[in-house]
Amino acid sequence: MMKKRLERFVCSLFMVVLMAGYGNAGMMTASAAGTAPYKEGELIVKYREGVSEEGKAEGHRRHGSERKKEFRDLNMEQVKIRPGLGVENAVKEFEADDDVEYAEPNYLLKASKIPTDPKFYSTWGMAKINAPAAWDNTTGSAGVVVAVIDSGVDYNHPDLKANMWINQAELNGKPGIDDDGDGVVDDIYGYNGVNNNGNPMDNNGHGTHVAGTIGAVGNNGIGVAGVNWTVKIMACKFLDANGSGYTSDAIECLQYVKKMKSRGVNIVATNNSWGGGGYSRALYDTINSQRDILFITAAGNAAANNDTTPSYPADYNLPNIIAVAATTSTDGLASFSNYGRRTVMVGAPGYSILSTYPNNQYAYLSGTSMATPHVTGLAALIKAKYPTMDWRGIKNLILSGGDRPSSLAAKTVTGRRIDAFGSLTCVDSRVFSALTYPATLQPGVATTLSALSINCSKPAGPVTVSLSTGGVLTMRDDGVYPDLAAGDGIFTGSWTPTGTAETLNFSSPVGAETVTVGK
Repeated sequence: MMKKRLERFVCSLFMVVLMAGYGNAGMMTASAAGTAPYKEGELIVKYREGVSEEGKAEGHRRHGSERKKEFRDLNMEQVKIRPGLGVENAVKEFEADDDVEYAEPNYLLKASKIPTDPKFYSTWGMAKINAPAAWDNTTGSAGVVVAVIDSGVDYNHPDLKANMWINQAELNGKPGIDDDGDGVVDDIYGYNGVNNNGNPMDNNGHGTHVAGTIGAVGNNGIGVAGVNWTVKIMACKFLDANGSGYTSDAIECLQYVKKMKSRGVNIVATNNSWGGGGYSRALYDTINSQRDILFITAAGNAAANNDTTPSYPADYNLPNIIAVAATTSTDGLASFSNYGRRTVMVGAPGYSILSTYPNNQYAYLSGTSMATPHVTGLAALIKAKYPTMDWRGIKNLILSGGDRPSSLAAKTVTGRRIDAFGSLTCVDSRVFSALTYPATLQPGVATTLSALSINCSKPAGPVTVSLSTGGVLTMRDDGVYPDLAAGDGIFTGSWTPTGTAETLNFSSPVGAETVTVGK
């Protein structure tokens, strides 16, 4: 019966595509090489534990600065520095302050999209990830929520409206009043970090396109179907009309999501189809503070190797991050897509993807931005089928359930493109890969080794590393430093080399890999 409904849906979609015009988003230019761009006159400052409000205020008096925003549970502030003081000098000045743990620029972040020919009809992505077969298992659940952290979402789009998350207290409350006491007035569909209000309407298009891939309403006879026919999409806007935003606003969106999760909203993942800033410890700390929410992010569109040229936030070494490369309809790695044998986890369709666009439109876009929501959508679909599964099991099913196009063999950790049916019905699908090891060795200086070892949703241990100079290191997945999370399938150990060259033989019950370092 479901297959017959799907056939009727595809037929009606085909008619819509033939008869309707589709927009094409404008291209964004890349920033010049060199220091990552940031906002003039601002910093993000992290204070040391125990610094009082009075101490922070006294610090601002000393530095001639003022607080713009506070991220209280992170002990951070967005700070306006005194006139005439450059950002680089301000960082040095604040980091010399005994009350400050670190200070950094407020980096500029951008949507990771590339526009393409709007006349080419394609819904090939859903077929390539085997979504129709997965839909015979589940088409999603209204009890599962994903947050789109982007340029907002057109929550009135007819193909999205029924799947938007709604803050019932604000919907049924009084206009102009913070009815649920979360600090935001009238946040019915989410939050707007650009304008600091409760209206996350999309004025760029990128976020609406992303949302449609995750959860455009299925089997409704119009437009497209998302990976989930039924899901709830929370919108958080931090990218402006030009597709640009700042680290401080991204942090604010993540904090909003964390707050809603703590209030009982069943948020399984955030979709983060953006990047471009430098390494931000503040953003790292924010993502790390919400381990129970998957952070699914675009690998980047510079055709670069993230192993050697880091792209953030994709390259933060955190266990709840899944970095995504883009693939084509011919099973290739997209020409623009970043990749990384040790850093980019999986691939997903990201070239000429048809999805929702503001003002009741549809558009074709390309980019790792478009690949990422396929993975976020799969996270929600897995949660719909396995409601008690936590972020670790969901992540591992995403990684282990995929197929293996040859184009990804040496380009991602798993060598796989996601497969929704494979993830939902996973049986004895093994993934093993070394993740972390040093490029060079310093005798007597400890270094960290890690490897991914999973079978479907479960960790697969023990994992050992045999050394060519003798000895065996047993890796652990127990959450005790240097291991970052217990039971996530990433096994970690600390090793102190005695020489400048070594062959490391990683092995577990599900696989083995040999790497040579220092030669």
